[in-house]
Amino acid sequence: GYAGDAHGYNFAKKTGVITWDNIYDSGHGSHVAGVIAAENNNGIGISSVAGGNGSRAGVKIMVCQIFSGSMATDAIGVARAIKYAADNGASVISCSFGYKAGVIKSDGRYKRDYLAEYDALKYFEATKNNPVLDGGVAIFAAGNDATNYSAYPGALSDIISVSSFGPDYLPAYYTNYGPGCNIAAPGGEAYLNPWTPKSMVLSTLPSELNDGSDYGYMQGTSMACPHVSGIAALGLSYAKKLGKTFTLREFKNLLLAAANDMD
Repeated sequence: GYAGDAHGYNFAKKTGVITWDNIYDSGHGSHVAGVIAAENNNGIGISSVAGGNGSRAGVKIMVCQIFSGSMATDAIGVARAIKYAADNGASVISCSFGYKAGVIKSDGRYKRDYLAEYDALKYFEATKNNPVLDGGVAIFAAGNDATNYSAYPGALSDIISVSSFGPDYLPAYYTNYGPGCNIAAPGGEAYLNPWTPKSMVLSTLPSELNDGSDYGYMQGTSMACPHVSGIAALGLSYAKKLGKTFTLREFKNLLLAAANDMD
């Protein structure tokens, strides 16, 4: 849809050039992408949720970059990114971003203040890009404010919001929880005793930002979110194999009902 967008589009800089090696880049997007789609069973690096098994291809991903170096897009740019994903074939969007919890406390307020974003999400949910569903699945990180409600947009009543737990199966110290949060997934926990980076999530990173290494540890609901997005992708793939179809609501209910009770 844009010039030069072979792998996606940089909505912060409004260019088809995806960036990862600016001094202000964090590697956040690369880390999230690796959780979803790093190739499995190849003896290199990490295994992912939906990266195939070496002989069978995994998911396809596109980059909708809204942070680039020291730049960030606005709500209109976010809306364009979501619409771009829908228009270019995405079945699932994995969104490891959101507004600070408490800034917005109701769906009505979000719709009023961020109407373009809301309309873009509804557009994505209404776009049929696969034979299994009648729309697209939007999955968001719940946020890292250690607050008893989800951050928006994930807190929207019809959007899946993902909280985080650590390797001890307890809520991570930073995670949002409670109203608006729908499901929890591994996001890492840096402050277990004794401290070790291995209690966080290992995934792909740009070597330019990581002392020459392609892999490193991060934590957050940003890392929990792609675990659920990857599971959604596997579910869609398996449903297609079986010739099954679902409404979007049925599929989301199935995804949430398949989780274990952590209370």
